[in-house]
Amino acid sequence: MIICVSDNSWFRIGLKEIIQTCSKEKRELFFLSFKKAKGMLPDIAMASPVTIIVDYAFASHDLLFLLLKLKRKNVLNNILIITANERIVDVTENIVLDSVADFLIDNSESREKISSFMIKDNAGQIISKSVTNKTWAMIKKKATLTHREIDLMPFIITGKGNKEISRQVDISEKMVSIHRRNIYTKLHVDSLTGLYNYLTTDVKAF
Repeated sequence: MIICVSDNSWFRIGLKEIIQTCSKEKRELFFLSFKKAKGMLPDIAMASPVTIIVDYAFASHDLLFLLLKLKRKNVLNNILIITANERIVDVTENIVLDSVADFLIDNSESREKISSFMIKDNAGQIISKSVTNKTWAMIKKKATLTHREIDLMPFIITGKGNKEISRQVDISEKMVSIHRRNIYTKLHVDSLTGLYNYLTTDVKAF
């Protein structure tokens, strides 16, 4: 099953055409608006493993965190997010997108890459190719952030408190606090404001 989340009718038409071209076997295709997706996705995904394609034209962190939650439960096959280059360039937005998407692409080159994605998805291949912001990629590497710290970054950078994060990722508040402190220490900041300023500064010193 494939679910497309989009409010753009032209995007839906184009995607349907690509899927029909790339798929040898007929697969169920459902279209949901962003508003409906937030309420219906959990039930649909739990009933049958699905591939999600999101036309991410406008920021919707609620939807992204819902997808991240479903992804943790292993009920999603692959998540493809098509978005504008400015969202990829924005390091704080990219941190969230990068954590959710298995395949993240710029909408200016989407047709060819969507076709490539669908061919691999139809073959049952696990897809992992994301356009990571260069600044964020450099920070992850040079600051030696652990997998868990990287895992928590989308929640921290969007201002979620330790209690809410602990519910989302199923670890104790104390452990969230320790990981948060470790992130701050490694990036030489002492607050969320400092972290945000650090991530949005062009020159990074380690």
